[in-house]
Amino acid sequence: MENKLLQSILQAGLLDIGDSDERLENIVKSIADLDAKLKKEQHLLPAYTLVAMDPNIGSDEPVLVEVETIISNHWKALRAKFSETPIPIIRAVILHALYNTGMSDPKIARIIYLSGSNFYPFAKLSREREVVEKIISDLGELAEENASEEWSLSSEPQSLKLGVIKINGLKFGDISLDTDSLTSGLKTAAQPDPATGHGPQHGNANWQNHFSNTASSAISNAINMVISELTSSLSSESLETPINKFFGDFKKSLDQALKSSFNSIQAVERRSKLLWWKETLYSSSLKNSYRSVSNMLQPIIMAEDLYQQLPAVVPVSVDYLLKDTLLLVNNEANKKMKFSTFLKEVSKPENIAIAKEYFGDRDVLNRRVPITDFIALLCHEKVEASMVKKYTGIDETEQVSLADIGVMMFHDLMAEYLIPKSK
Repeated sequence: MENKLLQSILQAGLLDIGDSDERLENIVKSIADLDAKLKKEQHLLPAYTLVAMDPNIGSDEPVLVEVETIISNHWKALRAKFSETPIPIIRAVILHALYNTGMSDPKIARIIYLSGSNFYPFAKLSREREVVEKIISDLGELAEENASEEWSLSSEPQSLKLGVIKINGLKFGDISLDTDSLTSGLKTAAQPDPATGHGPQHGNANWQNHFSNTASSAISNAINMVISELTSSLSSESLETPINKFFGDFKKSLDQALKSSFNSIQAVERRSKLLWWKETLYSSSLKNSYRSVSNMLQPIIMAEDLYQQLPAVVPVSVDYLLKDTLLLVNNEANKKMKFSTFLKEVSKPENIAIAKEYFGDRDVLNRRVPITDFIALLCHEKVEASMVKKYTGIDETEQVSLADIGVMMFHDLMAEYLIPKSK
């Protein structure tokens, strides 16, 4: 793939490789290798995205070690030039590989966009800001274009496109009546009946039976021979091929018309369900109103309930539906608070008892994780609220609203759903 982002990365000063064409070629090869790895192992996308977008990532991050190994396979003297982990170069390779991978597949673009847009507001970007913004913008645009197609209502009336049956190569052979045989047979029929000797002059029943039987047999044989010649001159393929093609094209046209109509009906049904969900404020998981739980739990439960109602591909407008629904329940859902405040509230025993039901148990990983994974670990009491920066890169003093939390969790759930599950 063409390295469209490379010039921007070079201008941002993320690649300290001097004027060496050989080193640049090594970087290009490393980007290609990582691109292939991420396409094959898509479960790595969220963590790699979070690491690449954080200029303050620690050198002990496993993602950096993994990518440095890939770069060293091509740039053998990497550590001879850099005594410490060359974090900017590694991040540059990851950023470019993410861009290449995402631009090749709308589904992958969506995973990267969902993960990256969650962390972007809290990233302390400097010289790489334009590069990161381009990645989020381009991948987000690709993902949104794909989602709009999935959710669009067809404005064109559906019609079947029918072709015309054209039978080519149908030929009849020379067909003729065997007049000699027919004449001979009729002459035999006109002779006297061999059994009685009666001829046409007698006009009795014996001769009439003899004549009718013998004449009809001669005529029948002559006609059968003509039909046999006719059928033997016809090719079944000359008839079957155009007829099968006609009905094959007919089926394709019918399937396309039905699919377009079904997609429109499905899009209307999705919208109707979401509007009903927003109007009723009823939680199918709680079997109760969202107002029946703490404000701090509402974004967690709403994000999960909304996620369960949706297909894999959704437009960005669903984020705003979630925010507006939260505001209907809590008119202060847009009010900012510190991350530490939210996490400490969720950590209260009465809230954890409910919240942990929305998160499967998971292991603590020594690498970057999305905010939803951290909240899950928190609810299962495997981490403390003060560890949020260590695991997510987000400082606990950062300002966030409940609406923000809901959208971030929704993004993480959708990203995780899009990642192919290992068999």
